[in-house]
Amino acid sequence: MSDLTRREFIRRSLILSAGASLIISCEDNNITPTTIANSPGMLDTNGGNKKIIVIGAGMSGLVAGYELVRAGHDVTILEARDRIGGRVLTIRSPFSNNHFAEGGAARIKPSHNLTLGYANHFNLDLDPFYATSGDYINISNGNRDIIANNTYLNTSYGSILRKEYLKIRGGSDLLPHAFSNSSVLNNKIYLGAPVSSIQQGSNSVTVQTSNGNQFTADRILCTVPLTVLSKIQFTPSLSSEKQTAMNGGYRYAPSTRIYMQFQNRFWENESLSGWGNSDVPEEIWQPTWDLSGPTGIIMSYLRWTPAETMDALSEQERINYVLNRWENIFPGATSNLESGVSQSWAQEEWSQGAWASPTSSQDAALANHIGLAEGRIHFAGEHASDDRGWMQGALFSGLRAATEINEAN
Repeated sequence: MSDLTRREFIRRSLILSAGASLIISCEDNNITPTTIANSPGMLDTNGGNKKIIVIGAGMSGLVAGYELVRAGHDVTILEARDRIGGRVLTIRSPFSNNHFAEGGAARIKPSHNLTLGYANHFNLDLDPFYATSGDYINISNGNRDIIANNTYLNTSYGSILRKEYLKIRGGSDLLPHAFSNSSVLNNKIYLGAPVSSIQQGSNSVTVQTSNGNQFTADRILCTVPLTVLSKIQFTPSLSSEKQTAMNGGYRYAPSTRIYMQFQNRFWENESLSGWGNSDVPEEIWQPTWDLSGPTGIIMSYLRWTPAETMDALSEQERINYVLNRWENIFPGATSNLESGVSQSWAQEEWSQGAWASPTSSQDAALANHIGLAEGRIHFAGEHASDDRGWMQGALFSGLRAATEINEAN
């Protein structure tokens, strides 16, 4: 990326960040994003028309494809799954009454200018992430403590007050679907098309899918998580650093969520919000706390060892295990259960991990190599950003790679 383009990219991000501040300073229940004419990552039109294959229809691939098409390039997006979005997954079944829960990305920091900016670009509404009514609960050493709503919201998750986090109204998957349903990407995304090999020549790159299709392009953007990158045979081989990372040398976090829909919100009898924490450790969310209707979903969000413990169980065993434990947190959970489901990212075929979380030594040795282009092959994904585990990181890295491709000869 040239210095001029880098400065312009940063300038746009800062301008958007200022605009995002205005959006989130509104009263919580009156946040109305403004549709903007230009997108946050709009690329200059350089006059060239490259043929580009994007591998992966997660956030990085979608934003890159979207902006590259708008800059005049011929883009095809290949996705191994039968859906778009990657680790942005909103689970809607088996829930009823329009309730849903997030399988992956959910929270948005107020500083995440690209996430907020693209939500505005597609005219998606934003709401407070944490429940603004009802008290929160905390379980520690078997003790059940009630925390007043205002007290909890004014404590931090990370370095951000909980009351400042946002979510996309209606589900996080509305953002990737806004990209894919746009006229820009219409008929350019192929689902169920896992890439098996990439062969790089001096003037072009050839991509082979496992179902026998072959594509030739000027440039490739690979957004595949490092945990499954070894499924693709590269000729010539990738750098030694990327090979180390893709062969288990770059740690990913295990994360598993267990969701239970209850026939009524019995916890409201105690003026509880259905949110809290336990010392498992565990985050407890009621994701659709702001929807009307009698039913409600409460979910257990587990990471690292607790997630791996759940991964050793069947789905029904996970539900039973959490439900029995929750009787001490939300008395009446067992008798009010309607349905349950779970999501394990470590066991998901095309992710095999929730987000990149390298050790300090892995980070020092490999992080600067993960996003580097190799010839005509470019790389993006949350793992190739400083905001690993967030939609912001995926969007930023996708735009960084799209800029590289747009400027390439």
